[in-house]
Amino acid sequence: MNLQMPALAFLAATAVGGLAWVFIYPMLSGEKQAEARRLSIAKPEPAARRADAKNQRSRREQVEGSLKELEARRAKESKVPLGTRLTQAGLSWSEQKFWMISGVLGLAAFAGAFLASGSLPGAAGLGFAAGFGLPRWILSYLKKRREAAFLKALPDAVDIIVRGIKAGLPLFESIKVVVADAPEPLRGEFNAIIET
Repeated sequence: MNLQMPALAFLAATAVGGLAWVFIYPMLSGEKQAEARRLSIAKPEPAARRADAKNQRSRREQVEGSLKELEARRAKESKVPLGTRLTQAGLSWSEQKFWMISGVLGLAAFAGAFLASGSLPGAAGLGFAAGFGLPRWILSYLKKRREAAFLKALPDAVDIIVRGIKAGLPLFESIKVVVADAPEPLRGEFNAIIET
């Protein structure tokens, strides 16, 4: 009996502790408040909020569609026609002349490579590169060189125009002074402005 009493007291204390753990501990630890916060956040949204979210999604989809259309338009505009590229490079060639020169370069490279090596695929590859790649590369190089020369001389031209206007000359006369004094890429462009 002496041994049963402490065992019974231990079981009673464990039961009381378990009940306290289940019912009192959540109040003391803040678990009930946390659960209430979780439930308040997880509540279904009112119909007005759902409609607003739907409108925001549809607006977002409209903006995304508009941006895709703008990107597609910009991609089309970035493909500059050959005639414009020839003008930008400072060449007065027609498109036919450019294609003829490209064809002659391609045929000459093909013939030279075929005679030198006797390999048809190698000669065809070199002819293709010389006919399509080399003229476009030269055109791009000439365009960049002309743009660099233009940008180098532009500040002086703007300075001449500003000084002319401050001195009382009309804009047209100031541009004529630039045409008379400026180096070539700038002279041609300002001359085209005067002519138009």
